[in-house]
Amino acid sequence: MRTERVPLPALGESPGRWVGGVLCRDVVGRDGRTVLPKGHRLERADDVLLDGAAPAPLHLLFLDPEDVDEDTAARRLAAVVAGPGIVTGRPVESQITCRAAMRGLVDLDAEALGRLNAEPDVTVFTLPDGMPVEQGRAVAGVKVTPLAVTAAALARAEAAVREAGGPVLAVRPFLPLRVAVLVCEALAPARRERFEGAVAAKVQWFGGRLDRVRYLPQREAVDADAVRAAAAGADLALVAGVASTDPLDAPWEAVMDAGARVVRRGLPVHPGSSYWIVELEGRPVVGVASCGMFSRQTALDLLLARCFTGQPLDPRYLGGLGHGGLLARELAYRFPPYPDPPTDEEAP
Repeated sequence: MRTERVPLPALGESPGRWVGGVLCRDVVGRDGRTVLPKGHRLERADDVLLDGAAPAPLHLLFLDPEDVDEDTAARRLAAVVAGPGIVTGRPVESQITCRAAMRGLVDLDAEALGRLNAEPDVTVFTLPDGMPVEQGRAVAGVKVTPLAVTAAALARAEAAVREAGGPVLAVRPFLPLRVAVLVCEALAPARRERFEGAVAAKVQWFGGRLDRVRYLPQREAVDADAVRAAAAGADLALVAGVASTDPLDAPWEAVMDAGARVVRRGLPVHPGSSYWIVELEGRPVVGVASCGMFSRQTALDLLLARCFTGQPLDPRYLGGLGHGGLLARELAYRFPPYPDPPTDEEAP
């Protein structure tokens, strides 16, 4: 590709000098308004508009046969970036926006994204990994920064994604899971109603169903049979009201007696560091404090989002929660926009 600065007086004298050139910047009229936008490939018929342009030289880029214009390059990049659960649009100002095809969870290969953006002239920017999104939400933008790139450079960028196993980005849909809850503490009828409403609102946001809530007001009454009965037929079970720092806590002893496999006790997250996760008969069981059901920003909400996409609560994932595990108010974007929870005065 080559560049050329063409003065306006030369336009009428030798159209062959500028026809086919790509504008490197907007052409404005004498009133200051844009008459031809940057990136436009000039045609012979554009001379009418150019006649009314402000007296400034044209900055033109002429492509060689092996060069790829920015819109085509953006389409090709979007094709390797966007995976399942993503729809792509047409280029707008040479940028393609990738959007969520359904409500789900952003699934980003950050290493592949870094390799892709390490290629010259490539820019792909995304939402953070693990972020819940609504259908239609923009999750990424894809473009090249120059008006054109060489075919070889574009091929290298595409290869960087394929070598990483591609694609870079997907949106995982939420699954209609059945959730059971075992409450190991006494709650007055009004508190039970608020408690169940809060849990149901979270589960329903993901498209799941609150299968049942069972209460054992005397925590010492929690045994292996109670745990098995509470979890039977559910895809995910929550044990509320646990005291995980107590190694002799009745709910903990009950899940151990039921034959559960320990995944992790304690999480690198606050609030929620005292939760535990076990696996019982092939399903995850999460031990939480009952107050965790009312907050929008606890470890439980991160765990729910992952479970509802069918991904395991494995030690590697749980250990990685420490990055961003201080769940301050400004991290609200990581959590679903649940319905308004009970007020502090209403919550137990």
